[in-house]
Amino acid sequence: MKVELNPSERIEDLQCDGLQLIQSSDEYRFTTDAVLLANFCRDMRGKLCVEFGAGSGVISLLIARKKHPRKIVALEIQPQLANLMQRNVNLNDLQELITVHNCDLKNAADFVQNADVVICNPPYRRVGSGEQQLKENIAICRHEIKATLCDVIKSASRVLNNRGSLYLVHQSDRLCEIVMLCQAHGIAVKEILPVCPAPNKEPNLVLVRGVKAGEQDCKLRAPMYVTDEQGNYTPQAKAWYGLE
Repeated sequence: MKVELNPSERIEDLQCDGLQLIQSSDEYRFTTDAVLLANFCRDMRGKLCVEFGAGSGVISLLIARKKHPRKIVALEIQPQLANLMQRNVNLNDLQELITVHNCDLKNAADFVQNADVVICNPPYRRVGSGEQQLKENIAICRHEIKATLCDVIKSASRVLNNRGSLYLVHQSDRLCEIVMLCQAHGIAVKEILPVCPAPNKEPNLVLVRGVKAGEQDCKLRAPMYVTDEQGNYTPQAKAWYGLE
């Protein structure tokens, strides 16, 4: 489907089965973290999935094409990003599979119940930590201005059915907080995949899967390395980033 572009926008190839994404130079642009999270998710065929803080829609688009869910409900608080995501859904003819709502994730239960999966690439930084962008629309994507990590996990617990899964990507130094908040809201962390930028580097990201009302057992996966000793993408990173 053809869509009209604003002067600040361009269409990019997602390197996945013909998917295209409109991105704006005036808005937050997705990072490889989103691609990592979309590929980490699994067991989604025929399931009802919810994405919190969907932004331009890259995660929902990749999951729609690669994971074969029954339905995706995408929530985005910033109206201009919700509009951008809707146009990306239209561009890729995924209107029957993905529904976009311009709303606060804290009110997710007003839009969806008994979800099988919740996915979120949340803002990484607490308010007041690190350098904050002067542009509010970008700062909201990077800092916990509109939603905290606690808000994400609490809302996920409200909309998930028992045995439903929560998938998160976050900075590795907030892993303890993730585990504690999940436990406080009835979600058992079942799987942790550390992500290292290179073999000689400590993990800077973690991919986390939790299960609502799950048993207290957890698998710590071997680290994923994004690049090898020579600085080239590893085979796994190439496969996940669509570079093969």
